[in-house]
Amino acid sequence: MDDFSPVSRPRPDATRRTNRRRGRVRVRIAGVLGLAGLVGLTGTAATTPGEGAGVGAGVGAGIGAGVGAGIGAAVPPAWCAEQGPLAARTMPRTIDIAECDLRGRVVLGADGLTAVVPRDGTSVTAHSLRTDGAAELRIEVDDRARQIVIRTGSVQAAQEPSRRSRAPLNACRDGMFRTQSSKWPKGATVRWRYHAGGTGRSNGAVAEGVSNIVNAYTDCRSDRQFNPLPNVSASYAGQTSRPPNVTDAAACGRRDGTNTFGWLAMGGAERNVLAATCTWFSGPTTVETDMALQAQGQSWWSGGGSCPAGAYATEAVATHEAGHVFGLSHVPGASHSELTMSPSVATCDNGPSTLGKGDYDGLIALYGAR
Repeated sequence: MDDFSPVSRPRPDATRRTNRRRGRVRVRIAGVLGLAGLVGLTGTAATTPGEGAGVGAGVGAGIGAGVGAGIGAAVPPAWCAEQGPLAARTMPRTIDIAECDLRGRVVLGADGLTAVVPRDGTSVTAHSLRTDGAAELRIEVDDRARQIVIRTGSVQAAQEPSRRSRAPLNACRDGMFRTQSSKWPKGATVRWRYHAGGTGRSNGAVAEGVSNIVNAYTDCRSDRQFNPLPNVSASYAGQTSRPPNVTDAAACGRRDGTNTFGWLAMGGAERNVLAATCTWFSGPTTVETDMALQAQGQSWWSGGGSCPAGAYATEAVATHEAGHVFGLSHVPGASHSELTMSPSVATCDNGPSTLGKGDYDGLIALYGAR
């Protein structure tokens, strides 16, 4: 695909899609408080003295200077002096930059999710989607207040449904959503580039995922689209040889001013990582996002033919990650597992590529109607 237009494109008949939303089985979620309580968790810019007097003065001055220097020198806390990534769980939620300047350092959040603290005055939110759940890490840098605020949390997917767990709500009637602390300006057109990452894959499934979000694609309506559309668009700007600003360990690196979506061999990440999305923001405004799908150690299905056992639907995962790109957060809870932004995805399930009511309501809450 050489071009991507934010205008809705004709879709093939819905009967060719497998695992449609109605009646499909999704992995149930346990530990609902993981992300629901995100805001409460911690580690988401100058007369001549006599000889005796001279000696006394010299000694006194020396002692005074030494004591003054000792008092004036701030001793960093033990957790700040550590080498390598700093664990959010060992740090206070709000950090005084004068006490420990984290800018440029790596912070380790829940379930191994990491991010480099920006030096340029922006803040960053990191999301990871795994085969067994999801994690979130938000690092807000306030250069004016000289503070850094860190929030992190995760949700685990239960291996077996609990007898007490409620049946999932119908996605077409489930209005649950959560939003991030930043979004693109209303009416913005987000330009993005595609990185194949040596996979040889076309941009098709990723482009479809982006389109599914901005064009509110759904199977809840006969015309396959929620209306009115959210007041935000996307534009495909071509391929790039530069990868997303996500590290080998699926951490948010340093931004370069380009929104890059695509594939990355994240060999240093935990084996269950499917994708990672990073969002940099200034105040309430998003300034850059990068999305990386795991090109190493995971099996993927493009939607054509039968799905290989153990493979994940590329379009479904790309749609979920595009939700993060445009400001949506994970929606935890087994009762909401039919929504696109549920922090779980089953193998061979393309259902999350179609939005539920809550996914759409969240976009309208962020951007209003186009």
